[in-house]
Amino acid sequence: MPEQKLTVGTSIGESYHFLSTHLPHFFRLIYGPLILWVGVGIAEQILLRKYHIQLHGNYILNLVTAAFAIVWYRQFLLGSKYASYRQMLKTGFSGRRLSVIRLLRTALRIIVISMALLVPTLMISIGMMIYYQGQGVLFSDAVIQRLAVKSTFVVMLIFSPLLVRLSLFTAGFALGRSSLGFREVWNRTRGYTVTLWWVAIRGFLPLGIYSYTLSWLLKRLAGEMSVNYIISTFFIETVTGFLTFMMLAIVVAANAEAFRILVGVRDGDVPHRASREKSPDGRTQVPPALNKRIARQTE
Repeated sequence: MPEQKLTVGTSIGESYHFLSTHLPHFFRLIYGPLILWVGVGIAEQILLRKYHIQLHGNYILNLVTAAFAIVWYRQFLLGSKYASYRQMLKTGFSGRRLSVIRLLRTALRIIVISMALLVPTLMISIGMMIYYQGQGVLFSDAVIQRLAVKSTFVVMLIFSPLLVRLSLFTAGFALGRSSLGFREVWNRTRGYTVTLWWVAIRGFLPLGIYSYTLSWLLKRLAGEMSVNYIISTFFIETVTGFLTFMMLAIVVAANAEAFRILVGVRDGDVPHRASREKSPDGRTQVPPALNKRIARQTE
């Protein structure tokens, strides 16, 4: 089978098509996380208004969205049979039995990635503070926050070639291909940095703008109508959470499609495409060399 070329249009188009044809599974997988998302938002407001306690619910929501991303990767790449939170909690993100060594390796990867992003961000922030101090700028919380945002943007831009490939590495992780290294992902995606970057932008931007605008309008409307803060938080967080999971589903599916084209999948993976890519003998068309290479990775 001739190699298929990855384009932004094909990747995004496939992700929207997959979401529209798998809406029952989408609602099944966001049902629990959305309830937790709304619950965290309401808890934050109650603790802040009644007890003056600041709850940093973003840490919880990050775990929730990460879990949904992994499960939706498995929904796209393996099918609904392998896409459930119960299975994920029982056997781990990659579908294999959890162990102390694997848990420590995962924690070490997270720490290394976090430090790789945090240290340059701090260095750029400190450099900006020294420069602005020399210009006589008075520092406040708002000024420091703006500097942090600018530094984060610069670091994300510098490391974007790595970050866009981490999502493809995550796809391999969701498939259970534990021996698939980041170096191989990098080699398989040479020349596609801009394409992968635009896939992420095209996936996040439309719904991201819509979600921000709608949430802002709902907050303004709730403030003008003097709606009870619990009721307004419920509606605002429900809309924001739903659009966030939808946006994440589109980006995840687009990245999974990029993984399918650039890195490759095994015979039987990506079952929703099986009817489109049948050879005359009825088998899914996967290059033999690719199947051999993937078999070595999963041994």
